[in-house]
Amino acid sequence: MDIVRITADDAARFVAMRHAALVNDAASFRTSAEDDAKVPLAQWEQRLAAEHVYAVKRSDAWLAIGGLSRENRAKLDHKGLIWGMYVAPEARGTGAADQLMEALVAAGRTLGLRQLQLTLMADNVRAMRLYERHGFATYATEPASVRFGEGYADEALMWKLL
Repeated sequence: MDIVRITADDAARFVAMRHAALVNDAASFRTSAEDDAKVPLAQWEQRLAAEHVYAVKRSDAWLAIGGLSRENRAKLDHKGLIWGMYVAPEARGTGAADQLMEALVAAGRTLGLRQLQLTLMADNVRAMRLYERHGFATYATEPASVRFGEGYADEALMWKLL
């Protein structure tokens, strides 16, 4: 498996994989596939050009994707946000998620960030264990943070000091 940085040229492929994640694992994300589909491809191209977004691939197949955004406000620019983590079902348990997290943490260090943050559905034990393996700790749980139809899910907030 190799890790590659996703560029604006990869936007259509990235959006397709992200859409599959939001449809197939809807309960794992705070964003709905319907809302995400409203984001123009040009906006994704700009985001991919500006941020650190990676794919883990085998041959030409993408197995996992995830991104790192840096806060751009003066009092907050020491922080990064890990977002959009997704590992395709056939790649779970292969080490792809660990490889992706290592790349994102390394990017945070390269950017000179002091800390990284992320959120996840609080009942997503597998993802939580991944983040804990990489030094993240839960600092809060937001009750009923995300609405799924008539029900609600709690969201865990995690951070790591670099």
